[in-house]
Amino acid sequence: MALELLGSRLLAPVFGNSIFVWGSLIGVVLSSLSAGYYLGGKLADRRPNLQTLSIAVFAAGLLVLALPTLGPPIFSLIIATRLNEKYSPLLATVILLGPPSTLLGMVSPYAIRLTAKSFEKLGKVSGNLYALSTLGSIVGTFVTVFVLIPEFGVNKIIFALGATLLVVAFLGLGVRSKAFVLLILIVLPFAAPYMVTHRLTVATYSLALGDTVYETDTPYHHLLVADAYDPAHHSTVRYLILDDNLHSAVDLSDPNRSVFAYTEYFHLPFLANPNITRVLFVGGGGFTGPESFLRHYASVTVDVAEIDPEVISVAKQYFGVDPTNPRLHIYNKDGRIFLQQTDQKYDLVILDAYSKSYVPFHLMTLEFFKLVAMHLTPNGSVVSNLIAQISGDSSQLLGAEVNTMQAVFPNVYTFATRGSEYPSLQNIIILASLLTNRLTRPAFQRLASAQNLGLQLESDVDNLFVPAITNQLILTDNFAPVETLLNPVTGQPLSDQETYTYTQEAEKIVAIVLIAAVVFLILLRKRLL
Repeated sequence: MALELLGSRLLAPVFGNSIFVWGSLIGVVLSSLSAGYYLGGKLADRRPNLQTLSIAVFAAGLLVLALPTLGPPIFSLIIATRLNEKYSPLLATVILLGPPSTLLGMVSPYAIRLTAKSFEKLGKVSGNLYALSTLGSIVGTFVTVFVLIPEFGVNKIIFALGATLLVVAFLGLGVRSKAFVLLILIVLPFAAPYMVTHRLTVATYSLALGDTVYETDTPYHHLLVADAYDPAHHSTVRYLILDDNLHSAVDLSDPNRSVFAYTEYFHLPFLANPNITRVLFVGGGGFTGPESFLRHYASVTVDVAEIDPEVISVAKQYFGVDPTNPRLHIYNKDGRIFLQQTDQKYDLVILDAYSKSYVPFHLMTLEFFKLVAMHLTPNGSVVSNLIAQISGDSSQLLGAEVNTMQAVFPNVYTFATRGSEYPSLQNIIILASLLTNRLTRPAFQRLASAQNLGLQLESDVDNLFVPAITNQLILTDNFAPVETLLNPVTGQPLSDQETYTYTQEAEKIVAIVLIAAVVFLILLRKRLL
């Protein structure tokens, strides 16, 4: 179970945290364990001795130790095949976790075969061992989730698991094998720094991220803060990356500049309702949106509901967020839970908790938007930032979300940040308002010209468009197939900047590992067969 949970953290920076990732992990691990039970039972009858079992555990330990090093080149090769986001994590899980899970699955039937002294006590022995195995899985799950990952990070835990398996295997090996294991254990401390610090770099952005400022694994994400030089503005930009998505960016020389243009659209509700004083952001990221509101509007108070405590800490430490600002209130809660527990009314709610590869379905349903509407003032609005396409399969999620919001709000507007003629994925801003009067593009333009917000919103208003809704789906808590709707989106790049790198070094590393595995199996052939 610890290996399965850690596997999600290995896959998340490349494939996100979608249901396809978790389905791949659960399905592959269960299938591998089943194969291990079968193979272990056969091998236990042919060679019922502790040394053979120890060799299987030893091999599993080596594979576990190699996961942080094997992950990047394997992910790079899979990305190069251009599989979609539905099957890429499945292939990656089969390659990475399939072999060690199969070897670990061999332990239970082997242990039963070695422990049972007679058929009369076979039931008791097997029951005790399976109870112990299940108890170990329970302990491994809770300890990994609540203690290890928050405190130590993924690579260190993997290193500890692999080393533990090698030590356990050492106890049952013969003299020559023990000498080999001792050699491995002596070399491990020298290899540990590389294995611990070698993080995933094959799936990155072509904007050439420079120095890694901070990196950690949180209860929800693999988090990376990195700086990159922006030649167009002759300045350094600090980025917040959660899993495989750029979430926030701030120009260190000019914090007032909106690095991501779509964040300017968050100000559009002020055109229809200039009296906004209370704003809620669901999803904080680097807090660039909330900080922009605090700078532009002296009378506005901003609440932020951010589920990840480490994201809040990083925003304070690396993105200049001042938690003592009396107009900023930060809540470490899921956005929907926060709304369920507060009586506060808002003039504007901004949903910025979605990404290209993951959308929390419970923040997109009819029930959720009814909850949001209950917490809005009579002239209140909600803004949602989605990544989608104007037409085609990649527009299905947009259509479903617009349908859902139209079932609650009298007026819903959509803005394509790159224009309605842009053929690829882009940030699409959905503005839903309780105001009953419908605003046209000329009306928005007149408001933008008349109101001095300190922002140039005329071009944003020009991108108002009416999406062609091809389905009548309304997302509900009972039925919200967001992963299926999102899948066409995840398979496409968001812009020309977002690309994946692939190097021949990946092939070399995989080739070396395969050769080493073949040599290892040849050396153990007589004993295993």
